[in-house]
Amino acid sequence: MKLAGFYVSSDAARTQLPVRNDPSNEEIDAALQLFSAMSGIVSLSEDPVPEVGVYELALYADSGNFMLMLSRYTDDGDHEVDTITNPTAGEGEIEILGDLYQRCMTTRDIEPVRMCFHEFASTGNVQSASLKLHEGAGSP
Repeated sequence: MKLAGFYVSSDAARTQLPVRNDPSNEEIDAALQLFSAMSGIVSLSEDPVPEVGVYELALYADSGNFMLMLSRYTDDGDHEVDTITNPTAGEGEIEILGDLYQRCMTTRDIEPVRMCFHEFASTGNVQSASLKLHEGAGSP
């Protein structure tokens, strides 16, 4: 596994995170903690990347809004992405790092994000149940 990413500070400076190979849960938590206050992207990736199957969990963070993307390659070479489902996040779109996404794909609660990163680090996948937030979790 490889942990990498970048964050954007309040003065719009982009800072690259140091790449961590086989990061511990503590290293993952330290990286994720940065995104509670800053915007950016952090990912945990299989290394090497498999030809088929799940290969990356990425967090897109912006102004306290978090969006997870679980990426995989299918048997026929297509690329699929799963995101969280948050029925309490409201309707409409939200801007994250300059792009618009459905609000229901986001959360403001870092805890389910942290749990998904730990699960991916230990198993190489995130169960679909972990991506479905329950009532009250992560609502604006």
